[in-house]
Amino acid sequence: MVQAGDLLPVDSTAALKLHWRIFRLMGIHPPKGRESFFGQHYRSYSIFWNVTFNVSMSLSMVVNFLMSNSLESFCDSLSVAMPHSIYMLKLLNVWAVRDRLLQTHRILRYLDTRLCSPIERRIVRTKGIRRSHRLHLTIIIAVGFVFGCGIAYIILSSERTLMYPSWIPWQWKESTTAVFVSTVVVHTVFLAETAVVVYTVATYPCTYLILLSAHTRALACRFARLGHSARETEQQTHLRLLDYIQDHQKLLQILKSLEHSLSRGSFLQFFCMACSQCTTCYLILFEKIGFMPLVNMLCLLLTFTCETLLLCYSAELVHQAGDNLLSAVYSSNWLDQPALFRRYLVLVLVRCQKPMILYSGIVVPLRMTSFLTFCKGAYSMLTLLSKMRKSTID
Repeated sequence: MVQAGDLLPVDSTAALKLHWRIFRLMGIHPPKGRESFFGQHYRSYSIFWNVTFNVSMSLSMVVNFLMSNSLESFCDSLSVAMPHSIYMLKLLNVWAVRDRLLQTHRILRYLDTRLCSPIERRIVRTKGIRRSHRLHLTIIIAVGFVFGCGIAYIILSSERTLMYPSWIPWQWKESTTAVFVSTVVVHTVFLAETAVVVYTVATYPCTYLILLSAHTRALACRFARLGHSARETEQQTHLRLLDYIQDHQKLLQILKSLEHSLSRGSFLQFFCMACSQCTTCYLILFEKIGFMPLVNMLCLLLTFTCETLLLCYSAELVHQAGDNLLSAVYSSNWLDQPALFRRYLVLVLVRCQKPMILYSGIVVPLRMTSFLTFCKGAYSMLTLLSKMRKSTID
């Protein structure tokens, strides 16, 4: 049944507008025009913002990690410093590949104009834009919950503490209440900015992948109808096939661009997830920690793991959409078409038989199986740490 919204034009890039507004706020996406006051001074603003928030927070966590003097403090600092460093590297990667990512917006707008039926528009709206919005809401709730647990940890702690272990260049624990409260407030504000970074860099890759999968499914609908219309001549059907081949090439162009843009960041995220799982589980299983620190660490661990899981899930959607496209090409009425049509269709089939899989770090496929492999690797590292602990005690 055709709904009223299915007749309206689609704008896939609407799901990405918030991300690029935040990137502009973070100082990594300069405005197009340099005439405005903000555009003229954007570079200075970018340096000020990133040095004030991102660089200083990274130094604080890394220095605290380097000052670790026990295995417990080492694991505690590593479980926070490594994810934060990865998020900063991913933010830097966005700055480096922003032109390539913005090129995909033009391709997405072109593919929006190619949606020629209400069913295709519904697919892009429901399987693309709305699904990505649900993903954004999930990450916002998760990040907000972790941040709220961190604030509760500060309030309910029996001793003076910060939300996460960090190095502060003054004696805030032994100082007056005013100094302590000021330190906590400033530290929390900096972590709030980090939470916004986490939301943005965690959701933008998934959003691009979900939109790619939706447009691939829409193209599959077009291929499945090819040749079944009695009103079209053979020449018209052949011209449609050529248009669909061009659409397929646009999708592959997006896939290649995303693989180039996400490869390094996703591989680092896999590695960081395994290390974070290992160190956090070690602290929970073998060290005596309070209830609130336990809840704080568990929330951080689950959020980072779920973020990686959602990335793999989004990449899996692209792979499944590619399989559906292959089936749709076979569903076209190619038997009643001339030989030239079938030759072109064979070329499409050959290309569609290559799975639509992104690779992180060139060698690791962005799949659910890779997620499970790295989780098993984290368990292996945890076993090694437990044996080291046992040998130290003995």
